[in-house]
Amino acid sequence: MKQILVALTAVLMLSGFSGSVKAQGKMGHVNTMELMQMMPEMDSIQRQLQTYGKELEDNIATMQAEFQNKYAEFQNNQSQWSDLIKQTKAKEINDMQVRIQEFMQQAEEDYKQRTNELLEPISEKVKNAIEAVAREGKFAYILDSSNATLFAGSESNDVMSLVKKKLGLPDVPVNKTF
Repeated sequence: MKQILVALTAVLMLSGFSGSVKAQGKMGHVNTMELMQMMPEMDSIQRQLQTYGKELEDNIATMQAEFQNKYAEFQNNQSQWSDLIKQTKAKEINDMQVRIQEFMQQAEEDYKQRTNELLEPISEKVKNAIEAVAREGKFAYILDSSNATLFAGSESNDVMSLVKKKLGLPDVPVNKTF
């Protein structure tokens, strides 16, 4: 419901201001996600992220295997242990489970941070190219059509090919998944 309200508000605002936008200058749109996917650096970044993700997954798998071994040992030997040893082993297993969960949460945060760090230079390069096209083409506004909350109207000019040219990219559609 909230998304519908936001979309309706955006449409009403765009339609209400369309006359003043036309008077002020041209309006364009571009798909930044597609541009970023086309950047030559993306292949290297995706490989780096896959390697880092695999490293994290391997560490988690090792921790989980160790946990399973300790748990199996506990299940198999608890009848032979005194209450003190059982309590100590149970605490050890619980602590291990908590460490695994904390590591998984930290790994997810680290992966997101690494992704942002690797994508930042490309994002900045695309942003600079879009700003250059806006200046050179005298566009009042260029909207990012990959952003679901904004819609490019029929009066908008697709400046994707201009930005691709500015970045030295071929003017062909891309079917990569991000």
